[in-house]
Amino acid sequence: MESTFSKQSRTEALDNFTFSKKDCCNISFLKGYFFRENIDNTIQSISVKPDIIKSAKVVKKMLGRYDVASYVVDKEQEGKRQVTKLYITEPEDVQRLNELQARYGDCEKCMTHFLIGLFVADGILVNPEKGYHLEFTYKKEDMAMYVRTVLALAGFDFKITKRKASYAVYTKNSQTIEEFLVTVGAQSSCLELMGGKMIKDIRNHQNRLTNCDTANIAKTIKAGQKVIKAITKLIETELLYDLPEDMQELAQLKLENPELSLADLGKLCSEPMTKSSVNRRLQKLCSIAQIEE
Repeated sequence: MESTFSKQSRTEALDNFTFSKKDCCNISFLKGYFFRENIDNTIQSISVKPDIIKSAKVVKKMLGRYDVASYVVDKEQEGKRQVTKLYITEPEDVQRLNELQARYGDCEKCMTHFLIGLFVADGILVNPEKGYHLEFTYKKEDMAMYVRTVLALAGFDFKITKRKASYAVYTKNSQTIEEFLVTVGAQSSCLELMGGKMIKDIRNHQNRLTNCDTANIAKTIKAGQKVIKAITKLIETELLYDLPEDMQELAQLKLENPELSLADLGKLCSEPMTKSSVNRRLQKLCSIAQIEE
């Protein structure tokens, strides 16, 4: 199921779209919008079911500019649902649209207008909280190949995958999706995606730090238990009392203050020791007691 973010992004692209003064750009938008219909000389009528109701009205107005008759039904019963549909019912109007699409599309901005129409009609964008994924899906492989080629010419790297009876043109690259959204006029959606990406990166960083801290704490506890075990063994075997006084003192301090850090233990000694000096002496206690783990 398409995400709310996807419809929001496509709606924003439509809201920011304005008719061009150049016919070729307007026709390129229509070509993108009707691309899924695969219009050719054999098509007698067209009916599309846009989920963005405004798009039907925008497209109807644009078709009228080029003498293509169409009409919109706001609430047509379809099963248990009421849907909006855009119809082009006369064969000559379908033929007129087909001829227009074949004739126009050469200027440098036509490609962008085609992508806007394509995105408004066919784009599927995953909610960035769940991942990064933008795709266009078609029943025919040649249609998917065409869309990927246009995207590549526009500077976007998309891949194609086959799914049962359809072909998906897709990208999972967040930067590619961000640049595409800006290109089609969905700048706010791009910023929202970038914001979500930043939050996700921060959370991942915090999780890594937490995992690292947890690992370090576990390591410290294990090392402390090893030292306590060694000192206890040395006391029981009376070997501790054969060691130098500074080591005896340190061993006693460690038993009395097992939770203290090496640096704090060193400060408690009658002759203060550095962290490294404390660590060396504790390791030596473990070695004498023959405590490996």
